Amino acid sequence: MQKNTASEFMMTFVQEYLDGKRSRLDFDLDFSHYLMKHYAKMDRENPDLAECFNFYLAEEGFDHAEGLSDDRHRKLIQKQFNKFKAALRDGFF
Repeated sequence: MQKNTASEFMMTFVQEYLDGKRSRLDFDLDFSHYLMKHYAKMDRENPDLAECFNFYLAEEGFDHAEGLSDDRHRKLIQKQFNKFKAALRDGFF
C-alpha cells in the first residue's frame, strides 16, 4: 500500500483511537465523516480493501457501538480492526 493513501489515513485514524491518541468523542464524531470523505478514493485505490474496511470497521464495528461503555466500545473497535488486519495478512485482496 502506498504512503498517504485514503486507506492509510483511515487505518491511522482508527489506530490513533485505539492507542488513546483520540478520545471516543472524537472518534464517534469523525469516523463516519472521514469514511464518507475518503471512501470513494479508497475504492479507486483498492475496491476490495475499501469494502473490507467498511464491513469490519463501519458495519460490524461503529454501527454496533452505540450505547456501549467506553471500554466495551474500544474493545469492539479493536476486535474489528484485528479482523480487518487479519484479512490483510491472509491476502484476501
